[in-house]
Amino acid sequence: MLFQRQKTDWLLVVLTLVGLFLYASYQPRLRLRTEMPIEFVDRSAHASHNAQERNTAEAYWRCLVDDVQWRYGFGHTLPGEAPAEFSLGTQKGSANEDPSTRMRYWRQAQHLWYARTSWKQEYEWSFAWTTGWVENGIAWVQQRFEHLGGG
Repeated sequence: MLFQRQKTDWLLVVLTLVGLFLYASYQPRLRLRTEMPIEFVDRSAHASHNAQERNTAEAYWRCLVDDVQWRYGFGHTLPGEAPAEFSLGTQKGSANEDPSTRMRYWRQAQHLWYARTSWKQEYEWSFAWTTGWVENGIAWVQQRFEHLGGG
């Protein structure tokens, strides 16, 4: 009597599978905070140019938030040279940029990139896990065959 089949058993199985799929698809992601950390402003700039320096720092931070974080996520190493995306030319209303200022703020970005306080955790829908295991499996098989092939 305890394990008798009911007409609604299939519905419970389907609801359980859908629930597990949705649970696995709603994942946390780390994104750069939209508000610039105060440490990002270069303190070596002259005090007379404080407001201008802050505006420059905010423009570079927006560049990091809008363009760079999608290429280099949390935990990834930023390259030694600033990528093309890290440019005031990508920001609306920006004037010509000084290469030395660009490099100073790229160094600031490298310094703050690993600070957990620069990032916030957001939950979002992602179905990448559905194909990720296939890609990992293919890479594992290729690695094994390369090892067996000798060389």
